[in-house]
Amino acid sequence: MEIAVIPGEYQRSPEGHHVFVPNPLPPELDIEPRILGEIEEATHLLGQVEMCRTLLPNPNLLVYGSLRREALASSTIEGTIASPEELVLFQVARRSDREAVREVANYSVALEWGCDELGRLPISTRLILGLHERLLHGVRGSSAAGRFKDRQNYIGANQDTPIEEAVFVPPPAEEVVRLMTDLERYVNLGNAAPRLVRCALVHYQFETIHPFGDGNGRVGRLLIILHLMQLGLLSAPLIHPSVYFERTRQDYYQSLQAVRDKAGWNEWIEYFVIAIAQQSRETVQLAQALLNLQQTLRQDIADVRKRASTQAALEAFFDEPVLSISEVARRTGLSYGSAKGAVETLETRGIAREITGRKKGRAYACSPILNAIFPGAGEQR
Repeated sequence: MEIAVIPGEYQRSPEGHHVFVPNPLPPELDIEPRILGEIEEATHLLGQVEMCRTLLPNPNLLVYGSLRREALASSTIEGTIASPEELVLFQVARRSDREAVREVANYSVALEWGCDELGRLPISTRLILGLHERLLHGVRGSSAAGRFKDRQNYIGANQDTPIEEAVFVPPPAEEVVRLMTDLERYVNLGNAAPRLVRCALVHYQFETIHPFGDGNGRVGRLLIILHLMQLGLLSAPLIHPSVYFERTRQDYYQSLQAVRDKAGWNEWIEYFVIAIAQQSRETVQLAQALLNLQQTLRQDIADVRKRASTQAALEAFFDEPVLSISEVARRTGLSYGSAKGAVETLETRGIAREITGRKKGRAYACSPILNAIFPGAGEQR
């Protein structure tokens, strides 16, 4: 029986801790034929996601939904829980009494920033540090935002677990720059492995290096989307893999750890590819649901007075589901008064609702659209 060689080695750190230092990528892989078939299917599904973006009249809505669902799910994995309504309201009002909401909003900001930056520079240490800086801006851990760790970190069963009982102890701080330089080189050099496999390897390696004092899981999951874009598999953040990771959290952690413990590359790659495939299917389903919803709502307002202005306002919500009256006017070319009347008509029909509770700076959400993007949101706190 062949003994698996783990992709790294356990060492004694300068502080005396038993740490795991990963080997540089790529490892030697022997991917099972069944998994190669799953990789092909997931790649095909990502192509369908891209097709949906071209077929939708307002493709920005898919990006809007995926950005926010990814932010909510990735943060939930780390125990930072906010509701979709809290996130949407914060992004309008720019304030919240709950730090958890600000942390989730930061994730969305970091992902949008990363997508913009990717047009100017490839995935690099500079970009990764920028993601971390935005992720921790103004919330717990902000004093170390944008800087690699300067002390030993570890993963325990809970916050009170001592390092001696840790589930996993990553490399010491002294090794981070070297390991991240190696990772950056792998990300940006040509490689014969399938693109989804390369993305899976990079996520594993980043989480194993664990280069930050806090925020490693969230930055690592941000990088999945950016890496898929850099590899040409996505043109925008159109899927939300963290939703699958959050649903199957124990499998996510166990599959990553299986690589460190027993060189379980097939186990991790298969899990990762299934996650991408499932979330691609969900995006395709959402695109179809939004197309159907748009037709239904158009029919619902077919009998209103000033139908043209009301329909124009409705179409504006299908580009951005939360808008002020001024924003509706700007997007539609209507006068402020006409936009206000159109939104009030939508409100009367139960299509739009005011969400701030304020007399000034009011904003309206298209409830049916948000319900489609955030299924089951009404059941969340």
